[in-house]
Amino acid sequence: MRKTYITNMPDQAGAFLTASKAIAECGGNIVRVNYNRAVDTRTLLIEVEATQEQQDLISARLKDIQYLVDDPGMRQIILIELVLPDIPGALVPTLEVIKRHEVNIPYINSQENGTPYQNFKMGLLVENTAEIKGLLDDLSKICEVRVLDYEATDRLLDSTIFYVTFANSMRELLNLSQDETNGALAQANKVMQVVDKRDELPEEVFGQIERFAQLVVEHRGEGFDARVTRHKLTDKLTMYAIEPPFGGNTYVLEYYGALLFVDCGLGCFEEEMDELLGDIFGDYANRRKSVIITHPDIDNAGLLHTFDTVYLNRTCYSNYVNENEGRPSYRERNPLHAPYNTLTKILSQYQAPQLGRCVVIGGRTDDDPLETIGSMRFGDWTFNIIEGAGGHSRGEMIITCPDLGIAFTGDLLVNDMGLTDTQREFLSLQPHLRCSYDTKPDLAVEIKQELRSTLAGYTICPGRGPVFK
Repeated sequence: MRKTYITNMPDQAGAFLTASKAIAECGGNIVRVNYNRAVDTRTLLIEVEATQEQQDLISARLKDIQYLVDDPGMRQIILIELVLPDIPGALVPTLEVIKRHEVNIPYINSQENGTPYQNFKMGLLVENTAEIKGLLDDLSKICEVRVLDYEATDRLLDSTIFYVTFANSMRELLNLSQDETNGALAQANKVMQVVDKRDELPEEVFGQIERFAQLVVEHRGEGFDARVTRHKLTDKLTMYAIEPPFGGNTYVLEYYGALLFVDCGLGCFEEEMDELLGDIFGDYANRRKSVIITHPDIDNAGLLHTFDTVYLNRTCYSNYVNENEGRPSYRERNPLHAPYNTLTKILSQYQAPQLGRCVVIGGRTDDDPLETIGSMRFGDWTFNIIEGAGGHSRGEMIITCPDLGIAFTGDLLVNDMGLTDTQREFLSLQPHLRCSYDTKPDLAVEIKQELRSTLAGYTICPGRGPVFK
C-alpha cells in the first residue's frame, strides 16, 4: 500500500537524508517526493510504498524524530494529467477550479511538445475524498483528465476514477467532442450510482459500456456485416429484411418504387445503411421514404430523422415531443433505464425525428394488453395497427396484414435462435446495464403469450433475428 507523509523538517543540511534512512530502515520504498523551498522551507511530502505493518513503523519513527506535522491518516497524492490546448490562458480555468475546491497541488509539470496541446501533470493532495470527487468532475467538464496513479482511499474516490477514465475512453474511441464527453461523463456517474445500489463491481459494468462503444467502432464502414434477405410476398410486393451487426432489424416493403420501412436501427449506421440501400434499390437517395415504428427504443428507431414521413401512435409522438423540447423520453423517466438510454444516444449519434414529419395514426383508449388503434394502406394492402400496454416499451406497436399473413412485432416477439455472435453479445449487454430488458416484465410476458395465440400461422418479422413462422 502507499501512504503520503507530510513532514515538517528542520531547514538544515541532511534533513531529507535523516527521513530517508528512517523510512528505509523500516522497509519502506519512497516512490514520490515533493519539496519547493520557495514556497515552504520546511514542508516535504513523501509518498511511501510499504506494507501496513511497515507503514505503522514508519509513522512511529517519523514521530520520534519529530518530522510528522500530524497524523496524515490516509492522505495521498493522486497524479493526474490535464490535456489542454496550447494557447495563452488555457490552464487558468483549471487552476481556478482547483482553488475553488481548496485542493493543494504539491507537484506540477508540463512542457511544450510541438502539438496543438500541452499535457500538464499534477499531483493533487487528497485529504477529503468527496472534495476530490467533485474536483475531478469539474475538471473533466473543461478538458480531458487522465488519472495516472492513485491509491484508492474509499469506494467513493474509486468510483470517481472509474467513470472519469471511462469518459476519456469514450472520447478516444468515438472521437467525441468535449460537450459529448461531458454528457458521457454525467451519465457514467449515474450508472455508477445504480451500480453502487446494486453493490456491483464498477469495472464490470463500465467494461460492458466500453464494449458497446467498441462494437460501434468495429462495425462501422467495411465492418458493417448486415444480413439481408429478400421475401417475395406477392407479384407486386417485395420485402427486404435487414439484420444489422447489432441493434434492431429494419424491414423495407417495395411496391412499384414506393418504399415503406418498418423500424430503422441505430443512428450510428446511417452512412452504412445509405450505402446498403443504394446497392439494393439503385436510386434510393432520390426516392421518398416513409417509416412506421414498432416502438421508440433507440436501437430500433435511431434513424427516424432521415425519413420524409414517420408513422407512429400518440404515445410515441408524445415521447418525441419530450425529446425535441429537451425533456426526458419515457425510457429516461425510469431512473434505472435513464443512464443507459442516454449513453446509447451519445454512443449511437442519435437524433430525434422532426415533429413536422410525424403522422399520428391513433392511440390507446382502454387498459387491454393489446388494442387496435387504427390502420394504414400501402399499395393494395391494409395493415392493422395494434398498440400494446407498455410491457416492453411505452408506445409499442404490432403491425399486421391478415391478407398477407404477416406481422411486424418489434421486440415483443423475437427470434433469438438465428442471432449472430455479435448480435448475442450486444443483446447480453442491455438487460444488465439498464437492469431489465422490458419496462414491465410481467405485463410483457402476458402480451407475448396473447400475441403467440393471436398470430398463430403468421409470418413473424421480429425486432431482432431472422423472419420466422
